Amino acid sequence: MNRWITDTPLSKRFSLYTRANADEVGPDPFSPLGWSLVWQQGCIPGVAQGFVDFGVCDYSEYDLDPPQMFANFGGYFYNPLSLSRVMGERMPGASAAMMDAAYFGDHPGVPPYVPHPEDDNEVQAAKLADTMGWVMTTDSYPKQHAAAAMARDVVAKRPNFAAMTNDELVQYARSIPPLVREAWEPYTVVCLGCALGPGAVQAICAAVGRPEDAAKVLSAVGSVESAEASFAMWDLSRLVKNSPALSAAFDAGVDGLLDRLAGMPEASEFLAKWATLIAEHGHRGTNEWDTRQDSWTTRPTIPLGMINRLRNQSDDRSPHLAREKNSAERERLLAELSELLKDDAESLGTLQAGMHSAANWVGWREQGKNACIRLIHEVKLAMYELGQRSVDAGHIATKQQIFNLLDNELDQFLADPGSLVGLIAEREVDFQLLHTLEPPYIVGQSEVPPVSAWAPRHGEKLPQAQVGDVLQGGPGSPGVVTGRARIVLDPMQAPDMDPGDILVAPTTDPSWAPLFLSVAGIVVNVGAISSHAAIVSRELGIPCAVSVLRATDRIAEGSLITMDGSTGTVTILG
Repeated sequence: MNRWITDTPLSKRFSLYTRANADEVGPDPFSPLGWSLVWQQGCIPGVAQGFVDFGVCDYSEYDLDPPQMFANFGGYFYNPLSLSRVMGERMPGASAAMMDAAYFGDHPGVPPYVPHPEDDNEVQAAKLADTMGWVMTTDSYPKQHAAAAMARDVVAKRPNFAAMTNDELVQYARSIPPLVREAWEPYTVVCLGCALGPGAVQAICAAVGRPEDAAKVLSAVGSVESAEASFAMWDLSRLVKNSPALSAAFDAGVDGLLDRLAGMPEASEFLAKWATLIAEHGHRGTNEWDTRQDSWTTRPTIPLGMINRLRNQSDDRSPHLAREKNSAERERLLAELSELLKDDAESLGTLQAGMHSAANWVGWREQGKNACIRLIHEVKLAMYELGQRSVDAGHIATKQQIFNLLDNELDQFLADPGSLVGLIAEREVDFQLLHTLEPPYIVGQSEVPPVSAWAPRHGEKLPQAQVGDVLQGGPGSPGVVTGRARIVLDPMQAPDMDPGDILVAPTTDPSWAPLFLSVAGIVVNVGAISSHAAIVSRELGIPCAVSVLRATDRIAEGSLITMDGSTGTVTILG
């Protein structure tokens, strides 16, 4: 196999693409239906308009139709490196080199920036300057809030899929991408803007010789929607921990647990809060930007398993207590920093504006992501219904295999399922093969290496760090902890961990968040102070180091390490 069916064309104007920071969006290959229906028709057009709204570029600069803001090669999601560099060159106070540093850190093999005559653009620079001023001062973003409300309304009006015909299921799924596009426009603006406030805070803290305080003053800002599921799970875990009847039910395993609880009077409060959890957060799941993977709604054993982990934690690990503690520490440090800057009105104003912006935009970033995922989840649920009917009819082996079709093949499948049965089965073999391959880190300019030339995934291992080595990452969430490193590549297959262990992961999305509460600290290969792992860790009060290059390879399973979430360092002790 040299090319995959959803491979995208290369832009000539913005020709470089990278997997850097793409793992949060797509750690695994995207399904053909997920990409052709949701991403090509919803996400990518929305992002293209979002970049224009922010001021990065004019729509006329795109040279592909539809604009390939993001790329897909071998099923894997790629970020637009060239366009990010253009943004750096046009944004006042930034540069392509600064964007590279944020994306890659010290990663080797990054091609040098080659200026394009049109990169320097005074009109776009002025628009970006206006946007930056707005990001640092606004108290509200109505377009984002409206998109979030729209997504919730779609979920509230969800039809009864079981009562719909197959044609109606497909039409419902096709009605969602225009709404995804509508949600992605403001979400793109939020993603581009949410780093400005934290960046300003980091700069001021560094200027006064206290860079380690940046993560501390950005902690416990509140209103972070992705963190709220963890608080809800924690509260459910306390019900289980304090109830002998519920504990006994969980001791028997999470398979069939809800059916067993349905007949227990002692479970009424748990089941009511469980229903609220699923109604609010049931769209969450691993690789949740794709339509193929199970969600907490379609596979409730996932969140039940997380609650099962949490019930063994002591009450002093409560995220509520951590939020209170970190909030008090944040206010103390802010007062201290403000006192240091009292005679420097400009720096004090920058600190205050940065904190104001961070408190708003970090929360809006998670709000925006939830809006998009809620809508994508609607496509998933409709197609799961069609997939299960196709399984029952003997056309496919699992309901997930319906996602091996492209959007433009769905009508043929409805009319004559047998005509595509063989193709679906063939694609399933190839799709699973893609999961075993390591996508190139950077591609573009002229061609993409054929899939047949890709190396095995996780095949090349870096030398493991030795006792005394210090791995330098970036600050994510404050705190210093020492514990045993537990390497986890998939939250669905996480081993039993002790409360003092330190989770070491490639990256995380919101489906990982409840797992955070079962460990003492988090180390991730990629990310920044405004990435998901850092944002949620700060809300939960869990120390976190981000962008520790290839940490999952370099840190040995079970080794004793100390990690400092304020500085991003990981020290190997033994």
